[in-house]
Amino acid sequence: MLLKCSRGVLIRFLFCTLISYVTLSHHAHSDNGWPEADQADIDKVEAFLNGIDTYRARFIQVDSGGGYSEGWLWLQRPRFLRVEYAPPNDLLLVADGNFLIFFDRDIDQVSRFQYETGPFRFLLSDVVNFNEDMVVNAIERRAGLLRIKLIEEGDPGQGSVTLVFEEKPMRLVKWEITDATNKITRVTLYEHSFGAPFERKLFRFTGYDRVRRDYRYGEYE
Repeated sequence: MLLKCSRGVLIRFLFCTLISYVTLSHHAHSDNGWPEADQADIDKVEAFLNGIDTYRARFIQVDSGGGYSEGWLWLQRPRFLRVEYAPPNDLLLVADGNFLIFFDRDIDQVSRFQYETGPFRFLLSDVVNFNEDMVVNAIERRAGLLRIKLIEEGDPGQGSVTLVFEEKPMRLVKWEITDATNKITRVTLYEHSFGAPFERKLFRFTGYDRVRRDYRYGEYE
């Protein structure tokens, strides 16, 4: 089951579920229930995500209340992730290979969750497969972008996440999250970088990180 919303935009960003308005496809279907062209798009997205070794990007996040924040994201597949917010937001998420660790410095709170938690768990799985757990619910092409909506197979009422891709070259440029109260959080990714080696310290969170003045590794003005 996905986590319910709790304090801070980062929890909404990575853990809250959504209800999306994207129209479902209804055409001739493949063995998996999708039109052949749509299934080809699903296969292409899976291949792209499975082909990621390391990935870094900056992000801008805007919520339905007009809240604005930005930061950096590092992904080393499988199992390692860091989502770091720029000041003044003192929020951090680290996937260290064993747990998802959420740090809220404002209240000096550290929370640990299993990898099976949250709608973005497929990014950390050994193999991305949209026929299991988080499954495709809708596919749409709009303004030259490919949009794929995912829901939790065992509990679709929990919500969804919509991934938005450019295709030339293939890259994830946005995701949209709508929580159970219909609040939408939009995250835009830019300054993409693939294949660069990462220091392991990016994916660690220690007692020292908790107390040191600046735990960030991103570049901020």
